[in-house]
Amino acid sequence: MQKTNWLEDHLDEVRAEFDLTNYWIYFNAADQMIPGAYWLKAVRDFFDFQERGRMEDIPVQDIATHPFLTSAYYEAIEKSARLIGADPEEVTLAYRPMQVGNLVVNDLLDWKEGDNIVFTDLGYPSFAYIFCGVRDRCGVELRRVENVNGEIRMEDLEKAVDDRTQLVLINRTTPFCGFTYDVKEVCRLAHKHDAYVLDDAFQAVGAIKIDVHDDDVDFLVTGSYKWQCGPEGAGIFYVRKDLIPKLEPRFRNYLAVQMPRGIPFSLHDHDNLSDWDHPQRQTAEKFGLGSVTGPSCFGWLATLRFLEKLGIEHIDRRVRHLGQYAVQMLRENGVTFLSPTRPEQMHGMVTYTTGSPERDTEIFQHLGAPAIGQRPIKISMRGLGRVGGLRLSTHFFNTEAEINELVRRQGELLASKQGR
Repeated sequence: MQKTNWLEDHLDEVRAEFDLTNYWIYFNAADQMIPGAYWLKAVRDFFDFQERGRMEDIPVQDIATHPFLTSAYYEAIEKSARLIGADPEEVTLAYRPMQVGNLVVNDLLDWKEGDNIVFTDLGYPSFAYIFCGVRDRCGVELRRVENVNGEIRMEDLEKAVDDRTQLVLINRTTPFCGFTYDVKEVCRLAHKHDAYVLDDAFQAVGAIKIDVHDDDVDFLVTGSYKWQCGPEGAGIFYVRKDLIPKLEPRFRNYLAVQMPRGIPFSLHDHDNLSDWDHPQRQTAEKFGLGSVTGPSCFGWLATLRFLEKLGIEHIDRRVRHLGQYAVQMLRENGVTFLSPTRPEQMHGMVTYTTGSPERDTEIFQHLGAPAIGQRPIKISMRGLGRVGGLRLSTHFFNTEAEINELVRRQGELLASKQGR
């Protein structure tokens, strides 16, 4: 029996969650998603609970106390794990990939001179900057694989990895052009040399279906406020289960300690050494950075519930369909695609140029600040690794009619330029 597609059947109701769609045509989830009513309500609920005094923590944890003491925190972990095909004990909440990148590179891994890190020229710059530090301190070699027409070729990646490779860093979907990896194949070639794979999936989680177990990825990180459609301040850090007991962070999270007497703050004989000098729990919580706040946790949980209601399989299908439809329609404008357009190498992100940086800038400004009576069309301009132009991001709430409107307005402007 075929599953009901609630997303397609209730698209108007889904779009109503994003009030700004009444005023903008928004193709910019790859930058930052517009607010959803579901998470705005949850954040306000958190502050309402606090205003009513519901923030006590000892001896009984109340609704809006420290996030790691709330039921919302642990439900968010369970749903985060489900979203990426992980087990709950493999997931903790984290804010930014930059924080996780620093933890993995500067804390969890031990480096020797001559080790190397493999990454690409399409990767987000925060990681490259982290890698520069370990290069300068430890003599680690940085091996950067160059893209070919917006694609990272697997044969080029494979040539860069050898037995001195400790870490391979990929962006499951590259942030500025949208190339999407075969992550399972990346992990296969890295693990052949006993290298770890760190997957920055910020531009993929919430847009496409992910199964970290099937991919066999070692670490995955994402934030919450792009394709995930949540508030800023939360996100996912995944560590493969068999690695958890093998990796000992120097960053010590005292809340991940195995506490024989529970949190001992209210005990008359609480001792700040003997009550805490115990092994850590062997879950991803031992890598928790304590960076997620109560409001963001409440908003993230509401977002995860919303995504589950829509169904990630249905989101994946719609995002990919709209991405391919955008490619088809943009061809009518005669644009040049700078990112791969094959379905297996993209989802809803398309990067293209109308001929020159100057013309792209004019298009960007024209769409964002149109004539009176027209809704602004929000896209991005991005450039990295010699791939630079206009970036369009189609998400599940977008429509074919919105894509048609972008193509129409862009086409009119391009035609007016040709007539001059």
